[in-house]
Amino acid sequence: MKTVMRRTLLALTLALVLFAPAVAQAADAMKVAIFPFHVFSREPLTDLRDDVQKMLRDKLNTMGVTVIPLDEVNQALAAEGKPLDLTLARKVAGRLGADFAITGSITKIGSRVSLDAKTLDVLGMQRPQSAFVEGSGLDSIATLTDRIARELAVQVSGREKVSTIEISGNRRIESDAIKAVLKTKEGGVFSPILIDDDLKAIWKLGYFDDVKIATADSPKGKVVTIAVKEKPAVREVKFEGNEEIDTKDLQDQIGLKRFAVYKPAAVKEAEQKIVQMYRDKGYYDVKVTSQVINLPKGDLGIKFTIVEGEKVYVSKIELRGNKAFSESELKEVMSTGEKGWLSWFKDDHVMEWAKLEQDVQKLNDFYYNHGYMSARVGKPEITRGKDGLILTINIEEGPRFKVSTVGISGQLIIPQKDLEAMIKTKPGDWYNREQLRLDLATLHELYANRGFAYVEVRPQVRQNMKEHTVALDFQVTKGAKIYFDRIVISGNTRTRDKVIRRELGMAEGDLFSATAIRSANMRLHRLNFFEDITITPTKGADPDTMDVNIKVKEKRTGQVSFGAGYSTQDSFMIMGQLSESNLFGRGQQVQFRATLGGLTNRFTLSFTEPWLFDRPISFGVDLYNWDREYIQYTKNATGGNLRWGFPTPLAYTRFYLWYTYEQATVSDVDSNADYYIKSQEGTYTTSAFKGILRRDTRDATFNTTKGSDNNISVQWAGPPLGGTNAFTKIIANSGWYFPMWWDTVFVLHGQLGWLDQHSDGELPIYEKFFLGGINTLRGFAYQSVSPMDANGDLIGGERMFVANVELRFPLFRKAGLTGVVFYDTGNSWTSAQGYDFGDLRQSVGVGIRWMSPMGPLRLEYGYVLDQQPYDDLSAFEFTVGGLF
Repeated sequence: MKTVMRRTLLALTLALVLFAPAVAQAADAMKVAIFPFHVFSREPLTDLRDDVQKMLRDKLNTMGVTVIPLDEVNQALAAEGKPLDLTLARKVAGRLGADFAITGSITKIGSRVSLDAKTLDVLGMQRPQSAFVEGSGLDSIATLTDRIARELAVQVSGREKVSTIEISGNRRIESDAIKAVLKTKEGGVFSPILIDDDLKAIWKLGYFDDVKIATADSPKGKVVTIAVKEKPAVREVKFEGNEEIDTKDLQDQIGLKRFAVYKPAAVKEAEQKIVQMYRDKGYYDVKVTSQVINLPKGDLGIKFTIVEGEKVYVSKIELRGNKAFSESELKEVMSTGEKGWLSWFKDDHVMEWAKLEQDVQKLNDFYYNHGYMSARVGKPEITRGKDGLILTINIEEGPRFKVSTVGISGQLIIPQKDLEAMIKTKPGDWYNREQLRLDLATLHELYANRGFAYVEVRPQVRQNMKEHTVALDFQVTKGAKIYFDRIVISGNTRTRDKVIRRELGMAEGDLFSATAIRSANMRLHRLNFFEDITITPTKGADPDTMDVNIKVKEKRTGQVSFGAGYSTQDSFMIMGQLSESNLFGRGQQVQFRATLGGLTNRFTLSFTEPWLFDRPISFGVDLYNWDREYIQYTKNATGGNLRWGFPTPLAYTRFYLWYTYEQATVSDVDSNADYYIKSQEGTYTTSAFKGILRRDTRDATFNTTKGSDNNISVQWAGPPLGGTNAFTKIIANSGWYFPMWWDTVFVLHGQLGWLDQHSDGELPIYEKFFLGGINTLRGFAYQSVSPMDANGDLIGGERMFVANVELRFPLFRKAGLTGVVFYDTGNSWTSAQGYDFGDLRQSVGVGIRWMSPMGPLRLEYGYVLDQQPYDDLSAFEFTVGGLF
């Protein structure tokens, strides 16, 4: 009997040993069928049925539970045609090959939301198990689903639950940051496989020298303990020997921050960055070493020792292999230059890798744009010479290619001859890659502006290596014609929609136009109401439509500013401004300005409506009170302006109309003045209209580099407008800016004035033309160039001409300092004298311009070429200050 029992036990033991893996595998392969949850709520929450079912599936899958596809479960349940209960759930799940069925309900009462689930053993060998979670608001559904999924995973797998995760050894790295990378979760299923993944994930963070994970049993499940040993932190970063580069600049650039984890590779990288920073400043021989210093509590300090050496410049640039172009022609293309007598001015002789890499690309482009399609420019070789660095650049020019034919094929929307006329590349031209790009852009722009948003223009370039020619064919696929559907504006919490829409120049239903989108972006930026503007075209509801999404970020448009300034014309000034450029979100502008100075006091209150009656017509009102001390008298004026601005069909051109009403008093007349000047003492009233036609294409209002500014104004005062003053004043202004070599700018400016008194009114002296000073004829005293009477008093002119010629050049690019050399000429005459261009005063001089923190600065010295006895030989003039 005992023998039989021994044999039976042995057989059972062998069976367990042999079949245990299979049993474990079967347990791991448990399949689950998740059924839609019932919803109990007064609100229509039917979408939650599918949402919770899908979220449970996704959560259980991540926990290693195999879930029957939801479509199969839902179709099998629908085929039964009966309400779901526990019996039906077991039946359907069993038919689908599932081991367990999960059913449940969603209940929402007020703000409370709960999930109630049951796990059903299909074979009925286990009693149903329940799980319940509760939260607040529908936003908690995802969190609740995650919590209940962990309970269900434990129930269907029969595995142990993780009760607690404990982390030790971490001082700087938060425990939550470590837990965030773990797959093992408190309340979730315990799995050795997940523990192994967690170990790898913690190592991957890169913060630790050692990581150990241990597990222990507890009445509530497994306790997972993670012990880490943190890598030392960099507590101090010091620099020694740096004189040319500020410590803060070094700290900002090397990327090695305090309290960061110490990484030897990061320290070596910091060394290289410091070396590069010095080499970019010309210190090519710089040496940088680092030292690691042990600090208390296991932290480290990093000390960089810098031996700067002497500045080393590019002494010579050698170009090898160039035959078609001389060295001087190619060096003009490059930003890097050789040290010479103009180095202080050009500042191009410092060797910078980034700039040198751009030079290689510039040389490549230069060759490609002159027909050399196979040219190759090699990487510069740098050697140390006696007087500095020698750069050697090898060039393989290859043959030069000429354009043999130019064609346009595909879907044409205008006659081919008109398209070909738009293309600048012509047969017989040398191949030019840049011009080819411009031609592609021209064709693309033409189609895109006629509604073909998805046009494709592909150049086919066929080389003939034997004849060294290239045939070009622009192949056009226009695509469908597209119309603007919806224009959606978002982010404008203050600015009204119509203020934005009226600037767009496009509307729903318009034909698509790429230029319209770019112009809208430019006009919205010009408003200066927004920190950021993003215009994104997206596909519309129909294939032939496109939506335009405009997202803006509002910025503060109110401003309170104060400033100070000084000029040789106005002496010391204190200025203040209170303004709002987007009043009530309507785009209206209101402004109060005040200037208090030694010679001038000005107060101005202005209001501007940029779109009168929602039309592109501006309207404004100014009220002012000005006091000004002139050489021979003082003027006090109180008045106002009404302003209108109208668009014109001409690009960059507007017409302005002003009406001015002013009452001015001339007082404190010089006691030594003659009868005419003394006769001007008194009160005058001006009622006048002024029309201004202006075209302005300048790229900037201060330190302009290109474009022009041209305007002509005509002012009429007197009957039938009323007032004591009666005159006509015409002033024409023209300024042209031409960019030249070495970032210099050549400037031509001219001004012509004509003034005529009407017989039925006065022409006060302050309306006449006086020249001299920093804004007209430099070198002459302010308003000192004027016709004189027999007593030598300045009486002002009715005719005026000024011409200014300038050459502007960069002095210190990084500081934004610009130098000026100028020649001024001009004069003013009485109406009886007329324009006498043989009688022009002249001056020359130099100056500097700088956009300083206090506002635009001009410092100029003028020398009079045709000095008269009453003239100073020269004048130093200075003006700085503005609102900031």
